[in-house]
Amino acid sequence: MALAPLATAERIRGIDLARGIALLGILFVNVRFFFAPLGFAMNPDVALDGSARGTADALAWTFTEALFTYKCISLFSMFFGFGLAVQAARARERGVSPWPSGLRRLGLLLAVGVVHWSLIWYGDILTSYAFLGVVVLACTGLSTNALRWCIVPVAGVVALVAIVGAGLYGLGATLEAQAPAEAEIAASELTERGFDAMLAAQFNPYDPAWLEAERAAFREGPFTDALLFRCVNFAFGTVAAIFSYGWQSLLMMLCGVYAFKAGFFGPGGSATRRRIAMPALAIGLALSVGSVLPAWLLGFDSVAAQVVHVALLSLGAMVLPVAYAAIILEWGPRLPAWIATPLERTGRMSFTVYLLESVACTALASWWGLAWFGSLDDAQAAVVALCVWLALVIFATAWLAVLPIGPFEWAWRRVTYGRG
Repeated sequence: MALAPLATAERIRGIDLARGIALLGILFVNVRFFFAPLGFAMNPDVALDGSARGTADALAWTFTEALFTYKCISLFSMFFGFGLAVQAARARERGVSPWPSGLRRLGLLLAVGVVHWSLIWYGDILTSYAFLGVVVLACTGLSTNALRWCIVPVAGVVALVAIVGAGLYGLGATLEAQAPAEAEIAASELTERGFDAMLAAQFNPYDPAWLEAERAAFREGPFTDALLFRCVNFAFGTVAAIFSYGWQSLLMMLCGVYAFKAGFFGPGGSATRRRIAMPALAIGLALSVGSVLPAWLLGFDSVAAQVVHVALLSLGAMVLPVAYAAIILEWGPRLPAWIATPLERTGRMSFTVYLLESVACTALASWWGLAWFGSLDDAQAAVVALCVWLALVIFATAWLAVLPIGPFEWAWRRVTYGRG
């Protein structure tokens, strides 16, 4: 029997709702990188003009870091693993290997991802999802017990990376603080552009020469300079994924496979969801709030506060997404239709909406659009993120009121199953 995509009636509404909400959290995190040079986006204590960040920007950073950073992408990763498990199980039920359709699916994801990071925005997740998906697809045939033996060591790696990474960050920050201060250079004196600026900065994205050249590349062009910065920033992100958050994504994908096999997301998992939701929420919030609280107590430029932030941020992201999933799947479908339906439709078009978030924000930021790059601080960028997400919720709601499936979802199904 030939494979076929899930009918709309077979979809789990809570998962689509959660995807729709997660897209907002992902955009709150990403918007900082859409509108600011990489070095500024990674630095919580400095505003775009080099001064200390104001209260509004500090609150926006705190809100995003505590509730969304690593959490919403982890939620997305969990559902990605769940989706691969569903597809693989349906294939095996029909006596068909899940590999041909699975690899076609992941191949399209890789192709779209390469176009995404090279031509639109460097913070792409689709490329890493394509490679991690091969590992996860191989695990879909394991029993729940065998999956536990995969999940536990990966979770151990995530925790170890968080702790070791925090220690290395603290060591580096301490050594940098002890180094002689460099003379400040006016932006007008930083005339290098493109690769020349990267060489002058010794490939340090925090260097003033790099910051000014990146700002000019995305805000003024030309295309070749913007492409160069996208490629190099993507390379930085790839290294970070290999040694850091890529393990977090893999962990959550495996948890998604486990959730499928254990029936956690289905009707039979209601009791389990209710049992774990509040404890996971309490533990996850304690770790996540604990990751940002020292910045308010010790100062955003405190090395100790930043070390705690790096460690607890990742640890909290191992727990809080589970709470989010349990709460949204259990109680989300009970929301009033005027709230639930738009969120659900946004989740059903999550592939398309994710890409449109990048297109919309890049158009607002880049030289070929409104050229806002390097001019929005955190609070302003958060407002833009909310507005873009709301516009895309309206778009997805209207689209699915007329057509049965989103454009990129149609292409994904076409490649996977040979039909839309």
